[in-house]
Amino acid sequence: MKVFFTKHFDDPTCEKFTEFHVDTHRTWWCCKQLKEHDKHFQLWNVKWAKFHFKDISTDGNIAFFAMNYCPYCGEKIEYEEFAK
Repeated sequence: MKVFFTKHFDDPTCEKFTEFHVDTHRTWWCCKQLKEHDKHFQLWNVKWAKFHFKDISTDGNIAFFAMNYCPYCGEKIEYEEFAK
C-alpha cells in the first residue's frame, strides 16, 4: 500500500505547515476493508502523517499507535510526501 500526502498551510505566507493531508485520489489502497474502515473512522493522523489506530485502556487513557502494516491483509504501508 502506498499513501501520498502533502503539507497543508493555513496561511500561505507562513512557512510553517499546520497539518499533513492524505491524497485519497493518489493513494493506492491494499484492501477494501481498510478503505471502508477509513471512511467510517478517520485513521489519518494529521500531525504524524501516518494512519493510526487508538486504544483505550481500562482506566480511560487513550494511546495512539502508528500503522506500518495493514491490520486486515498485513501489507506494509509506505508513506510518501509529494508537492502539489
